[in-house]
Amino acid sequence: MAATLHVVAVGSVDDGKSTLIGRLLHDTGHLRGDEIEAVAEASRKRGRKGIDLALLTDGLRAEREQGITIDVAYRSFDADGRRILLGDAPGHVQYTRNMVTAAAGADAAILLVDAKSGTTPQTRRHLALCAMLGVRDVVACINKIDLVDYSQARFDEIAAELRAAAAAVDGPRITAIPLSALNGVNVVERSPETPWYDGPSVLEVLRDLDQPIVETAFRMPVQWVIRHDDGVNDIRGLAGRIDSGSVSVGDEIIALPSGVTSRIARIEVLGEERAAASAPLSVTLHLEDDVDVARGDVISTVTNAPQVATRFRATVAWLDEQPLTAPMRLEARQGARTVPVIVEELHERLELDTMLQVAADQLDVNDIGIVNVLAASPMVIEPYAISRGMGSLVLIDPATNRTVAAVMVDEVLAGL
Repeated sequence: MAATLHVVAVGSVDDGKSTLIGRLLHDTGHLRGDEIEAVAEASRKRGRKGIDLALLTDGLRAEREQGITIDVAYRSFDADGRRILLGDAPGHVQYTRNMVTAAAGADAAILLVDAKSGTTPQTRRHLALCAMLGVRDVVACINKIDLVDYSQARFDEIAAELRAAAAAVDGPRITAIPLSALNGVNVVERSPETPWYDGPSVLEVLRDLDQPIVETAFRMPVQWVIRHDDGVNDIRGLAGRIDSGSVSVGDEIIALPSGVTSRIARIEVLGEERAAASAPLSVTLHLEDDVDVARGDVISTVTNAPQVATRFRATVAWLDEQPLTAPMRLEARQGARTVPVIVEELHERLELDTMLQVAADQLDVNDIGIVNVLAASPMVIEPYAISRGMGSLVLIDPATNRTVAAVMVDEVLAGL
């Protein structure tokens, strides 16, 4: 079976993300009888004439009462041998941070756009965030095409706007599809309702997208240092989830940022020894030497090791009601490591109406901008384009412990 494709569905409120996911699951036969019955009952209580497929993913009580998606709901299904893991992200601007969480690590995105309303600032924000998060492909579903009489001209107009917006942020490839999620038009099979459209259905695009890019350099953040006495020896293991690449017994490794080196003596996975292990397994590594490695350190092979730096330039999605102004003291959290930092300079803000970077003296909630960050102690940093794990972090307000920004590293500016 092909590698699992991680997909996130994004778009503005009421553009039809949850309905599309429900339609995909329903029309591909991936719903159990009790699920259909439960959704049918919930639909009747809401006064709907038929089954409201959006309720399959809008599982939180608050969501069903408000009719919007708040949390991120995940479902998986098979598409002719390819496993699809599909996340339904919130569309409301208030929940942009949830969308960032869902899109981080996604291989592709489904972007819903209402054919009547067209592109909105939130549509352009989601495109910019997809570019920022390294999402390679966007399936642009021009939904509710039936409400504009299946107009090819309207479809072409919106598709052109989306391609221009993606190009403006050096963003992902756009595959545009005219769609009616409610009626199943071009969702699983191409529909006669759009005879002028000769492209693929949504399911066909997901099935045929390129395989996810596999990062080959070995990286493992240390989640926990395990020590115990087996009665003969003092056992010390480094536990964590392999972020990328693979490692084998005998490999020479380096722990960063300290720079100490050793070799892999043993690898354990769920208590069983293995000769090698690869991402995304959770493992315990035992080293030949009793070197000083701490929680939050990053284990890498000596060859192709990541950079250690204190200053970097990054794209930030600001998520707090309190604006970002420079300089500002915050904390950077990357895996299990937290480091005091200063956002020392704010360069630009993305203007969503024009998709241009403009000079700015602050970032307001849900703004996207470019900043310089100075860390109080060395951090293991790589550009996000090279390593999603080492190139992403969050900023924390130390006074409130609130997450205030999602950060993607663009460039390492200074080493040690």
